Amino acid sequence: MITLKLKFKTNELGILKNDERIYSSIVRYSYNRFKEKSLSQTEIYQDLISKFKNFPSHLITSAIREGKSIYSLNKDKKVCFGKLKQYNKKLISKEEYQSSRNRGFTSEGSSTKIHHGNQYFKIDLNENKIIYKRSRNVHIDLNLYILNKRNRTLLALLKESMQNSTDAVTFKIKDDYVFITYDESKINLNEKFKDLKTNRVLGLDLNPNYIGLSVLEFNKNDEFKIIHKQVFDLSNLNVTSKKSSTDKSSKYLTNKRKFELIQICYEINKLMNYWKCSKLCIEDLNIKQSQTKNKTFNRLCNNVWNRNLVVNKLKMLSVIYGYELIEVNPVYSSFIGNILYGNENTPDMIASSIEIARRGFKKYSKGWFYPIFNVDNLNEQWKQTLSGIEDWKSAFKEIKKSKMMYRFQLTDFVDHAVFRKFYKKLNKQIYIF
Repeated sequence: MITLKLKFKTNELGILKNDERIYSSIVRYSYNRFKEKSLSQTEIYQDLISKFKNFPSHLITSAIREGKSIYSLNKDKKVCFGKLKQYNKKLISKEEYQSSRNRGFTSEGSSTKIHHGNQYFKIDLNENKIIYKRSRNVHIDLNLYILNKRNRTLLALLKESMQNSTDAVTFKIKDDYVFITYDESKINLNEKFKDLKTNRVLGLDLNPNYIGLSVLEFNKNDEFKIIHKQVFDLSNLNVTSKKSSTDKSSKYLTNKRKFELIQICYEINKLMNYWKCSKLCIEDLNIKQSQTKNKTFNRLCNNVWNRNLVVNKLKMLSVIYGYELIEVNPVYSSFIGNILYGNENTPDMIASSIEIARRGFKKYSKGWFYPIFNVDNLNEQWKQTLSGIEDWKSAFKEIKKSKMMYRFQLTDFVDHAVFRKFYKKLNKQIYIF
């Protein structure tokens, strides 16, 4: 077993200190009862659960076990909790003595699948914190100080292990440190992808019903070729009718949708390794409540779509496997993508992903964000409409004003896919163009 020690800061230090005090007193009480052999472990638990009604029951169990462990290791020895000798000799103050009796508090790991490794603690790597779920209504953020690369990768691996298996992970809080104990045989720090190519990027266009994916390879002149195009069709996973959203199967469908989205993240991760892409490019998009009159569309975007689930999972996988995740401004990405790259073999969501990938390749380079606007390089259908236009913003307004359709819809060109597979049990389809 290995223990990771991390420093944190929180606004709820008073609650943590009180939990440490109660937990420590339960350990001492339990040790004394075991030494006296006056109560069994079950009787001790029943006695304490009635005295500390507002204290987390699992922490009481952990404290009793800790008291029993201390007794088992020191049956014939006298145990002194804290620096009593120094206090009696007046070498330390009363406050220092009381502080020395503080053992912190420990939440033992749980192998039960629904607890995901630990009942009370959750790792949130995106916010750089650990969440202490003290009760249903009290969640305390333990904001971690800046993590080095190794610890960040280790936390990502621990979170992945806790989510996908029944591996138990124990958390302990003492003062302003959190100690995480885990089985080192379950964690492999050498899982990073090897031989990734700096000139290859994978772009994603995330939408409720479709995920467009493309892989670009750049040459020395910053010109690219498209080496892979793919669409994940999730429309069968999204229930939009009122009847379906209120029946008993609604919860099942929600869990099914989340599970399949996570599996798609793993498939994207495999594609990153297969094509040896060094960057994964997605939209930097904060979803706001839709203001359209279409209630079905509003529900799909604001209630059904689990975009944050996908983004957070991809961020965690990027840390584990060593590629870079780039978030780019998506403004006009769909419009530019369809105008420049859209055709019967490159539907809307793929065309958008190409533009997102192109932007992510050199995100921080000046003048790279928009491709060069040149009417002569556009398809014949746009040259007359956009004659005299000098930038993409003006071109977008002109096309909108003319009410011309610029998107290449998947449903219109699905027969052009070179590979198509429908996973009936998974309620999803995959198209490769």
